[in-house]
Amino acid sequence: MNRNRKWELLLVIFAVMILLSVSFTPSASTQVKKSSGSKAAQSRKKAEDPRTSVRRTVKELLKATRDDDALKSSILIPSDDDKDEDEDEDPDLPPWMAGKIDKEAYLRLRADYVDLLRGRPVNLPFDPRERAVRQMEQQEVLLQKERGGRINPAAAQVNTTNWMFLGPAPIPLGQTSTTRVPVSGRTIAIAVHPTDENTLYVGTAQGGLYKSINGGANWSKLFEFQLESLAIGAVTIDPADSSIVYVGTGEPNLSADSFGGRGLYIIRNANSASPTISGPFRQDGTGNDIFSGRGIGRIVVNPADHNVIFV
Repeated sequence: MNRNRKWELLLVIFAVMILLSVSFTPSASTQVKKSSGSKAAQSRKKAEDPRTSVRRTVKELLKATRDDDALKSSILIPSDDDKDEDEDEDPDLPPWMAGKIDKEAYLRLRADYVDLLRGRPVNLPFDPRERAVRQMEQQEVLLQKERGGRINPAAAQVNTTNWMFLGPAPIPLGQTSTTRVPVSGRTIAIAVHPTDENTLYVGTAQGGLYKSINGGANWSKLFEFQLESLAIGAVTIDPADSSIVYVGTGEPNLSADSFGGRGLYIIRNANSASPTISGPFRQDGTGNDIFSGRGIGRIVVNPADHNVIFV
């Protein structure tokens, strides 16, 4: 159905509703006729009830356009099927897409579109965050050299030793389904030390990696400026050596704000006060990058041979 006919039908319905409202306004002559009319007149008036006419007109219009779903939705008269769909509505799949596309395919396409809007570097020859991390490391080397020798006057004005923590902190009015309360970002991965239940590692959707040594009462950030991706999808402690922790980057949940990762990291000396991190590991045997842009959702270490890792 073309656009012109659609608007014509909408105008017809609008006109009928106006006539209906006018017909419900009784006049003096109408009241006189109502009191003195015969049974036949009253019967004829009942038969000409505007409400019946409106119902009949709407039914005829719907019958004429029953194959035009766009028109049905535009005049806001839901069918029984629409009501059933509303009751079983999937929050991750819009009602108008139900039955037209596979849910997983829709989520992937939506994620690709969101990445496009955010300028994800899928078509760039470099990763902006990775380049920024490398640039920062070079700046730190230069700063250390300046501190060891003659200090740059401009650098002397910047206090790089005393910083005040500003976040992250809970969002005051979070988007929850039934109420508005303070909420935090998604916690994607949790790993508990095999022999010390007070030692925990947590990976977040876009906030990086954290560790607690007092059962979760306090948390400290780990390698905030070394990770090329702050989207953490999996954290696993080596079952044979708890001082080794594997961290997979990239969130695999296919949400609208899930970000891909940059590969796998390995933390060594994790139980000490000075852990070290290496990686990211993301290449196959021939040097191809196979992990960038992917989300690592689980890491399994062979307990008999911790050189064998499944990601």
